[in-house]
Amino acid sequence: MTPVRDDIRQLCLPPFRHLLDRLPALRVTDFYDDPFEPYLHQQNAAKSWDTDHLTAIAERQGGRVLDIGCGRGRVALALAASGLSVTAIDSSRAATTRLAAHLTEHPELAARTRVVHQDLFDTHGDVGDGYLTAVLGDTSVNMFAEADALTGLLHRVRSLLAPDGVFCFAVLTEAALTTYVGRNGVVATDYTDDEGRRHLLFAALRHDPAGPYFSRTLFAPEGIRDDGEPIASLAAVRERLWTRRTLEPHAHAAGFEVVDSVPAVARDDKAGRVDTDILVLAPRS
Repeated sequence: MTPVRDDIRQLCLPPFRHLLDRLPALRVTDFYDDPFEPYLHQQNAAKSWDTDHLTAIAERQGGRVLDIGCGRGRVALALAASGLSVTAIDSSRAATTRLAAHLTEHPELAARTRVVHQDLFDTHGDVGDGYLTAVLGDTSVNMFAEADALTGLLHRVRSLLAPDGVFCFAVLTEAALTTYVGRNGVVATDYTDDEGRRHLLFAALRHDPAGPYFSRTLFAPEGIRDDGEPIASLAAVRERLWTRRTLEPHAHAAGFEVVDSVPAVARDDKAGRVDTDILVLAPRS
């Protein structure tokens, strides 16, 4: 069994942390890698709360669009469907492979979409620059939990934009933070993967007002190995719940200013309503 890194161990929430030392076949994975990716895709594929706004902004800007952390292409495909030329970049090979496969079945979208498997911070890659619009879909900015990581992202994106380019992404409203307070606990759900297999997924959730942060540990029991050892996967993530007020100083530090803000509702369900502001950042002159 491969030892679990201390940083991953610290991210795992009770009641699943004890599994790190008890399951010989436990696989600790990144949140966006298998076996959880099909579940994430089911949760996100049909979301359109942000795509219309991002598309409208990109259409006004004209020119090429950079979709950062494209995943399977939810935002990139919407942009391409509107006639825009899109570069879709993600560090996950599984995600970009799935997007490329989808595009082979949709040549009209493929003609306007370039898929790049690359870490955004790799300055030796072929992502290009001079984009008039860069987008970060959903509330993915929360994945940059540390302030230095967020500032680094903003600096990097600014270097990829044209002088009159903009960077668009959603942050939570201050009021939306209260919806996370009541989400502590454990939930169970099921999902079906791409091969039609059904999985049971357990999630431990915790809201930490310091920051504030929202942490999740996902546990998926997968079966039994030939030698009788149980197989399971565990993924952990800690998100920083950014709002305009907390993010704006970092934007200024990276040479951006907020030039527009579009209200949008990311989710409104039994777990509570989550309102966002889609911020439009432009380089400061």
